[in-house]
Amino acid sequence: MKPHKILLFLISIFIIVSLLSLVFPKNGIFIGNNILLKFPDIRASLTPDESKYADISEILEYHQSDIEENIDQLASDTIIEFSDSLTVPDSLTAEIITDSISRNDTTIANNYVQQPGTIRQKLEYPDGNSKVLYSIFNHLNNLKTSGELIRILHYGDSQIEGDRITSYIRNELQKQFGGSGIGLFTPVLIKGTNISMQHQLDGNWERFTMQSIKKGNIYHKRLGALMSFGRFAPDNINKNTFCAGEINLKKSNITYLKTRKFKQCRVFYGYNEHPFIAELKYKDKTLDAELISASYQLNTLKWDIDGALDEITISFKGEASPDIYGIALDDNSGVAVDNIPLRGSSGTDFTRTDLAFLRSMYQELNTKLIILQFGVNLVPYETKDYTYYEKQFYKQLKTLKGLRPDINIIVIGVSDMARNNNGKLESYPNIEKIRKAQRNAAFKAECAFWDMYAAMGGKNSMPAWASTTPPLAKTDYTHFTWKGSVVISKMFYEAFIHDYYEYLKNIEQSKNENTKN
Repeated sequence: MKPHKILLFLISIFIIVSLLSLVFPKNGIFIGNNILLKFPDIRASLTPDESKYADISEILEYHQSDIEENIDQLASDTIIEFSDSLTVPDSLTAEIITDSISRNDTTIANNYVQQPGTIRQKLEYPDGNSKVLYSIFNHLNNLKTSGELIRILHYGDSQIEGDRITSYIRNELQKQFGGSGIGLFTPVLIKGTNISMQHQLDGNWERFTMQSIKKGNIYHKRLGALMSFGRFAPDNINKNTFCAGEINLKKSNITYLKTRKFKQCRVFYGYNEHPFIAELKYKDKTLDAELISASYQLNTLKWDIDGALDEITISFKGEASPDIYGIALDDNSGVAVDNIPLRGSSGTDFTRTDLAFLRSMYQELNTKLIILQFGVNLVPYETKDYTYYEKQFYKQLKTLKGLRPDINIIVIGVSDMARNNNGKLESYPNIEKIRKAQRNAAFKAECAFWDMYAAMGGKNSMPAWASTTPPLAKTDYTHFTWKGSVVISKMFYEAFIHDYYEYLKNIEQSKNENTKN
C-alpha cells in the first residue's frame, strides 16, 4: 500500500474513533449485570490535564523534621523507632509547660498556643462551644492529684491499623499527663496487622466480631469495648477434654519508649460455664496462677508487673473458654490510649451490640474520651444523599455518650481518598458530602469535630501526600504510610492540646474574676 493511502486510512480510523467517542455514553454501558463497557473520551486526550494535586508545601515545611527522621529505614514502610521528644515552640518541653501550669503560671502556655502556624486545623465545636470537651480536660488537669488511670478509646477503620495515628497521640499524652503501656488490645488480632508489641498465639484461638453475630456464629451480642472477643476452645468440645491457649507478649524495640513500659496486666473476661486456669509466665517460669470459677458476668483478672520484664506469657487451660474481651498493659495512673481498628466498618455498629454490657466495660475501664475515625469504607459506594449515614452516625454518638455521663467524643472526619479517572488521580467527588454528614452528626450530638480532609489540604491532597519523598501515603491513595500517620496525628494532637491550654487559661481567668468579686 502506498504511503498516502496508509495516511488516509489512519486519518479515517481516527475520525471514526473520534465520532464514536463523542456519541458514546461518558459513564459507559453495562453488558449484563457485571460488565461495564467504556470508550475512551477523545476530548480528554486532546485537552490538557487540568487536574492538580493539592498544594501541601506548608505541611511539608512545618513537618520537615518528622518526615526526614530515620529516612533510611522507610523502604518497607515498617514501624520505626522515633525519638521521645515533643517538638514545641521556643524549644519548650512538655514537662516545663506542665510544671509551670501546676504553679498557676500560664505564661508559657500562653506562648505555646499563640505561636503562629502551629495549628493547621483546629477542632470544631457545635455553636463554637468548646466546653463540650471540658470533662476530659478536667480529668487531664486533675490527674496529678487524683492519681487515677483514665482511658481514651480510639476507634477507626483500616486507617489506624498497626497502631498508626493512635501511637503518636498516646505517646504525647502520656508524656504530658503520665501513664505508659500500649493499652487495651484483643487476644486475637486482625490477620495481617501489627501493634506496638510483639504478639504471638499458641492454640486454637478464634476471634468473634459483629460479623459473627450477623452470621449466627454466636448466640449473644456481648462484644465489649473492642467490638470483638476471643476464645481458646471451641463450643463443641467433648466433655472432660482440656484445651489450652497462650498469648506471648514481648516488648517491641521499634516503638515509643513509654509503650514498652507498663506496671499492670489486666485480662477482661466473662461468661464461662466451667472453671479455667489462668497463669502468668515469664519465659518458662510461672509467676502466678489462678483458678477462675464459672461466671456469668464481666470480670477482671489483674497482675502487677515488674517493669524490667521484657516479655510475658498469659496461659489459659480449661474444659471451655471464657469470652476474653481484651488484655490491657497499662500504668497504674495517668492516661491509657487504646488503638481499636474495625476493618471494613463505617462506625455504625455500636448500637447493634449489648449496650448494657458495653456500659459495664466502659465503667470498668474508666473511659473518659472516645475518638471515632471512620469514613473511607463509605467512599467507594457513591450516592447523592448521605442523610441516611448522618442519622445512623448520630445514633451511634448519642448512644455512646449516654453510656456514661462524663464521656466526651471527638469525631475525626474522613480523610481524602483518590481514584484513577481516565488517567487522572482525583479525589472521590462524594468525600465532602460524607464529611458534612459526619460534622452534622457530631454537632447534633454535642461532640467535637476535627476535619482531617481539610488538614491534609482538601481536594486531591491524597495524591500529593503519596508523591512526596519519602511518601506520606500509599499508592492505594487511601492509607497513610507510617511517616504520614505521624504527620497527621501530630496535626490532630496539636489541635487538641491547643484547646486544652485554652481551657486552662479560661479557668484561670474565671478564678481571677471570682477573686476580684
